[in-house]
Amino acid sequence: MNSTHRQIAVIGGGLSGICSAYFLAAKGYQVAVIERRAHVAEEATFGDSGLLAPGRVRGMATFACRFQDEPRVLLASGADFGRRRWMRQTRQAQQHEFAENKLRLSRLSAYGQGLTLQLQAHHNMEHENGNGVLHLFRQPAEAARMPHLQEAAQQCEFKHQALDATAIRTLEPAFSSEAKLAGALYYPDDMAGNCVLFAKQMRNAAQELGVSFHFDSTVRTLSADFGGRVSLLLESPHLASHMQVDAVVVAAGMSSARLLQPLDTVLPLRALQSYSALVPVKNPDDAPSMALYDDSYKVAMTRLGGRIRISGLLGFVPPSQTLPPKALRNLLKIAGDYYPNAANYNQAHFWSNTMALLPHGLPVLGPTRQGNVFVNVGHGATGWAATVGSARLLSDLMAGEEPEIPTDGLLPRDLLG
Repeated sequence: MNSTHRQIAVIGGGLSGICSAYFLAAKGYQVAVIERRAHVAEEATFGDSGLLAPGRVRGMATFACRFQDEPRVLLASGADFGRRRWMRQTRQAQQHEFAENKLRLSRLSAYGQGLTLQLQAHHNMEHENGNGVLHLFRQPAEAARMPHLQEAAQQCEFKHQALDATAIRTLEPAFSSEAKLAGALYYPDDMAGNCVLFAKQMRNAAQELGVSFHFDSTVRTLSADFGGRVSLLLESPHLASHMQVDAVVVAAGMSSARLLQPLDTVLPLRALQSYSALVPVKNPDDAPSMALYDDSYKVAMTRLGGRIRISGLLGFVPPSQTLPPKALRNLLKIAGDYYPNAANYNQAHFWSNTMALLPHGLPVLGPTRQGNVFVNVGHGATGWAATVGSARLLSDLMAGEEPEIPTDGLLPRDLLG
């Protein structure tokens, strides 16, 4: 244990912050989680697709397109040069580092999936896990990546199988797609479940280890103090306005960039909106028994008992109280393309969430240039498993222990140079 980090503040009460706090407390640290919302898992974690899918997962690549009737990526009108620069960096990472980043993210996600199952078993957690994920490609250009995905799966020893529509129906009799498919991959060991339920139960597990949670509390600034401590300036109804700790973990989504910039750490985070719908199952025999991911629209469908969750359709649009009608229509259209009789789609409950992504599509974790300020952000829309894995790796690094898997490509110095 690194004795210089006895008291640790974790900024952010999403899955990243909760799991970071849990693993640090398990190593004997005194940990406090500071969250601006009234409860845990109310922002990016609430919008997670629920996929625990190391085989399917890959670095998020976005491609510019117009706001059409069936948008893949939603774009706000008007010029946004920062967005264009970010998307150019993303395309470059996609073109030059796809295989390497896919391997890193798959390895991290497989590690996190194993940890998640261990935690669920150890703490006797309720869950809604389901086995098997179908990865579908509508366009030939998207299906052309299948050999690279299969190569990465082989390197990571993930079970996988290329399927046509007939083979899909053999595995999933309820699948009745009228949409033309260019290809499909099936990952039998990938999973899906209820990420928010897991996050809430992880909070309980962390509290049992002594972690304190402070809600409705916002960290305004971080500053390095003489003597190797970190000061936090807070707005909180129940905490002092000034807090000093030995170390800080910044796991606050988009707010992470603002907090770290004065400490000479500039993270190229970009805010994306993710849209979700929850619909009640109407005909169980016509509903999916496994999860599905539509590569063209970046939309996932997961079965949660008597409900189906549909999430994706990333958008470079400002957060709004009014959800884009085209996004909502297309979530249901995509679900209906594959399981038209499964659910009462007219009873859907919609919401949107903001998440923070980095151009290379990987999370970043570990120490910043300020040695006792750490970061754990950028896990993306389908990052449940990667988030758990990142939190464990971060706790090992903070304790001065050797991580169980390589961290190359995931550290702040790899991103910032």
